[in-house]
This record gives sequence, structure tokens and C-alpha cells, in this order.
Amino acid sequence: MLPGLRHALDVLTRSPGAAPAASAFLGFALIAWLLLRRTDDLRLPAYDTAFFEQLVWNLGHGRGLSSGFFAGGFLGLHFSPLLALPAALEMAWPDARALALLHAAALALAAPAAYALLRALLDGRPCAAGVAAALAAPLPLWLAVQDAGEAGFHTESLALPLALVAGWAGLRGRPAVMWACGLAALGAKEDQAYAVAVIGLLVAAHGAVRRHGVALAAAAAAWGAVLVVAVMPAILGPVVSDVASYYAWLPHATLAQLAAAVVRPAGWLALAAMVAGMAGLPLLRPAWLALALPPLLGDLLSAHDPQPRLELQYALPLVVPVLVAGGLGARRLLDVLGPRRLPAAAVAALALPALAIGTQGPVLAGASAGAGAPVAASARGRLLACAATLPASAPVAADDAVAAALAARPVERPLTWARPADWVVVDRSGRVPAYVDGAARARVLAALPGERRTLVCDDGRFQLWAPAGA
Repeated sequence: MLPGLRHALDVLTRSPGAAPAASAFLGFALIAWLLLRRTDDLRLPAYDTAFFEQLVWNLGHGRGLSSGFFAGGFLGLHFSPLLALPAALEMAWPDARALALLHAAALALAAPAAYALLRALLDGRPCAAGVAAALAAPLPLWLAVQDAGEAGFHTESLALPLALVAGWAGLRGRPAVMWACGLAALGAKEDQAYAVAVIGLLVAAHGAVRRHGVALAAAAAAWGAVLVVAVMPAILGPVVSDVASYYAWLPHATLAQLAAAVVRPAGWLALAAMVAGMAGLPLLRPAWLALALPPLLGDLLSAHDPQPRLELQYALPLVVPVLVAGGLGARRLLDVLGPRRLPAAAVAALALPALAIGTQGPVLAGASAGAGAPVAASARGRLLACAATLPASAPVAADDAVAAALAARPVERPLTWARPADWVVVDRSGRVPAYVDGAARARVLAALPGERRTLVCDDGRFQLWAPAGA
């Protein structure tokens, strides 16, 4: 046997917790490196990095959860009071890069959290720790997690390790920790009620504090229903939610259209990759695996382009149900084996499908492509040099590519929403995403010279325009 493989098997056997810990470190390094490089290259889109940076900066400065990217009350769009955590962190470092690092850390911490959950679920069975480590360690390399890493920042990432730790605590008979982590996960976003409810069901079926599991599942379901039906619409009032357009087609859809949406292959392939990443073990508990279907159908029926393909953060709601089903499948397998121990090589082999599939993920692909690429001058540094005279509290209308770098201020809005009193920042060679109204952007750019604005900086790529009449 190769010495390196023998060493890996020895580590998995003697110190199984080292594998998910090392995986978390590696996952954080890869995702953080990718996001920070894209930040320097101005390749993080305004939605959602600049959008969330505006929210947390304003919250940390006593202005509430407000953003120039959304006209209504944010909690009516996404109920995410857990944004108080990054807002507190940004009191020390008000920068969108802080969000990127927090996002990377949360996704990476899912590995040791999943290990704790799976080990508690398999406890008392031969090879329990090794099997839990082999299944949990590759989690940061799952395609779903790598796709989420590309999102820049989203609150679902904060909820994932919290929900998994809540499950561990419930299985181990620690209801106070279970409730604290479960309630914190509920504060990440309204759709996390489903993941927490799944954790509650797991604890109710297999935990040491089953009545607490029942209560947690019921509380999560009630929380989600009340938020979506009553609280969030009341906060929005007459403002139309950005999410409403995702499902506006459903009331008028035909059965053929619904069927075509439900069978879109990309979403099912993403779910299949998660199941394969658990070595197919979720298939041993099909009833629990079926809990992944409601969030999957929610994605498939959306008209929002990345969502039916489960790209960016949209696959994260499926991770907890698949992990739970996989853990219970592993439990059934070990129960069938009885007192017999799996060979160390067989235990380690449980990680191979996730590792093989993960090599096709965007984070590893980005790291591989960037490793040999020449280091270019920082586009972000060039932008900040051009915008050096921009007042810190001034309202800004910014092109999409530059929005994240300038979002730590009271008001920032998309360039196409520019007002006469706004400073305007233009990136003439930056990426313009499909969600930007190209015709409206062209009209704004054409009108700038005629609005009695002063061109404060033009370095060939970036332009800084003063307010009209200034």
C-alpha cells in the first residue's frame, strides 16, 4: 500500500475528527481565496454582495436593515435578523470582504458540524467515528457547497452549521444548545424553517430529548408559516417582493408547463450529486430522502434562472435533508453488519464519490485556473484610487461590477436608478450581468455629460461623476 494512503487510513482510524477539521481549513482557504481574488478583480456581482454589504453597514450604524438596492423593508423580502452578526463584525472592518470571509467560514464549518451530527447518529456502532468522518469531511467539496461559495455571501450559509449543530445537540441530549442553534438558524432566512424542522424530526425520531425534537419541528413549521403568510407581507405593504416574479407564472401555467419544469434535469442531477456524495447511503432511507423533494420542487418551479439548476446558494436547503438521510442510511448499514467492523480502506472509500464529483466544482476549478495565472494589478485598487475624492457618506449610483467595493456607505443604488443628487461611478469595461437593463444603462451614460455634472476622475476604465449641478 502507498505510504501516503496508509498514513491517511491511520489518521482516519486513530483520529477521525482530524479529517473534517482539516477539510474545514482547506475549504475555508479555497473559498476565501476565490472570493478575495474575485473581489480584487471586481468580479463579484452587486446582487448579492453589494446588496448585503449595504444592509449590514446600515444596520451596524444604527440605520436599520436598509439598502438602496431594494425599495421596501428588507425583512419583508427575506426575514434575516441574523444579519446582526456580520453587522457587528463590520463595526471593526466595514468592507464587503468581511462578508466573503464570513461566508467561506460558515460553509467550511459545516464539515465538523456534519461530523458531530453523524457521529452522534451512529454512536455505539463499530466504525461509527470513521464512517462519520469519511462522510462529513468532503462536505466543503460538494458541488452544492462549492456553488454556494461562488455566491459571495448569502445568509443560508450561516444557517447550515447552526442547523447541523442543533441536530448534534438534540441527539446528545443537550436541549439548550439545540434550541439556541435552531433559533439562530431560523433567524438566517425564512426558508431555513424547513431545515430546522427536518432537524426537529430527526431528534424526535432518534434523539435523547425526543419531546424537544417534536417541539422544535412544530416551532420551525409555525415560524415559517407565520412569516410567509402574515409578517413579511405586512412589512412589504404595497412594495412588490423581488421573489414574487419567480413564481408569478404558476397560477397561469398548464399541466404540461408544470411537468416540464418539474423534470428539468439540471436540478435532479444536482440532487443526485449530493446523494452520490454520501456514497449512495441516503437511498437506504428513502422516506427521509424524500424530505429533500419540497425544497427541490421549490427550486425547479422558479423562473429565476440559476434556481432550477440549483446554482449559487439555491442548493443549500437540500443539504440538511440529504445529510440526515445519509446518516440514517449509514446507521442502517452498520446495523446490518452488526459487530463486524468495516476495513479501514472500505471506510475511507465512502469519501471517494464526493471527492471525485467535487473535482468538477467551480471553487476547485477556479483555484486550479488561478494557480498558474499571472498576478494582475488589482482592479479594486485602481477603482478606489479613482474614487478617492468620493465623500464617505455621499449617495452613490454605481455600475454592477464596482458596487460591492463601494457599498459600505448609507446609500448605494444601481447605476440605472441614478438620481441627480447621486455621485455616479462607471466601469466601462466591467462585466454587465444579464439582470442589468442594458438599454437603461446606456441612457444613463449618455445623459451624464448633459446633466451639468463634473467628471472628477477618468482613468480610462473608471469614471467618477459629481452630482448634477455640483
